[in-house]
Amino acid sequence: MTPYGGVTHKHKSLHGRNYFDIEDLNYALPSDKLEADRGSLSHILSKHIWKGNFRSPIAQKLNNGGAKVLDIGCGSGNWIIDMALEYPSSTFIGIDVNSSFFPSNDKCPPNVCFLTSNVTYGIPFPMETFDFVYLGMMFSAFTELQWSELINDVVRVLKYDGWVESLETTARLLNRGKVTKYIDEAVRIACMKEKGVNLRISTSLPKMFESNETLTNIQCVKVEYPVGEWFGCFGKYSIANVRRFFQSIVYLPEYLGITYEEYNDMLDTFVKEANENKSYTYIQRCFAQKTLNS
Repeated sequence: MTPYGGVTHKHKSLHGRNYFDIEDLNYALPSDKLEADRGSLSHILSKHIWKGNFRSPIAQKLNNGGAKVLDIGCGSGNWIIDMALEYPSSTFIGIDVNSSFFPSNDKCPPNVCFLTSNVTYGIPFPMETFDFVYLGMMFSAFTELQWSELINDVVRVLKYDGWVESLETTARLLNRGKVTKYIDEAVRIACMKEKGVNLRISTSLPKMFESNETLTNIQCVKVEYPVGEWFGCFGKYSIANVRRFFQSIVYLPEYLGITYEEYNDMLDTFVKEANENKSYTYIQRCFAQKTLNS
């Protein structure tokens, strides 16, 4: 494989879903249109619940113009296009291991570009290139070692006084029914055993930020993310999002020793339990500034 990953569109089909078939790529979710659509829904819900696309104090620099922003794991580009339209005087670059869902040039603002790259081989930019680096909903993409290495590489490409921000779910439902708890824990364990991925990486990210001596002003903020129609229109779509996430772990039924049909029945029960118990989870933003060592 060439440096920075090269062309990486190798897939294998499993129960009608396409997964990456690439050595050293641990991504636990499918890479197909269904997942791209789920990612778009996830972006809309996150933006609504947070009332915006970021928390880092970077708005003035973006408004002033000339800022360079990197979105790692940009998917189909929802976040970065939103940002580029809001801050037309700054430049936005999205990178992802799969370019299949990058929007066409005629659907992109002029201050956006996309690049295919596997960041587990390094971020393909020189030191101190970006004013803001963003990682959104990458909890299913990396091992803990890869996360640690990636954060250090993010700091490398970040300018001094620039900001890095992560947005991750805690990947743990609260007010869970019996079946919901079973699915929630089974998905977590299966992703760790099958892919080496800790879905609850959000609990480790603050310490990873703190372990880099050039990152200061570290802040982590959580918001509740209601799951179920008990919370109205938002809850209706959020539970659809979570159900689609659970459905995308198509290797779970075999792992549990049940049929795919039995698993779908369990997911129907999950929806019922979530509404009865008023289930919810948390979404966490961590952000920090790169500063010179004192």
